[in-house]
Amino acid sequence: MVNNFRMSETEQKVRYGFGSAAAAAAIFAPVSYKWKAILTAAAAEVILAAVYGFSPVKRFLAS
Repeated sequence: MVNNFRMSETEQKVRYGFGSAAAAAAIFAPVSYKWKAILTAAAAEVILAAVYGFSPVKRFLAS
């Protein structure tokens, strides 16, 4: 795997923060089920990207 798409430690921390905020909003915010699904999907993508340290957005933009 090419190392160009790896994220820094700071970016990982920011992604954990955004993912946690999106997950909390999906759980506690009084929004419709459509928005809960969107927030859950966004939280899952951001948190999983931070866990693996690989940024799919950087790879997409590079191609």
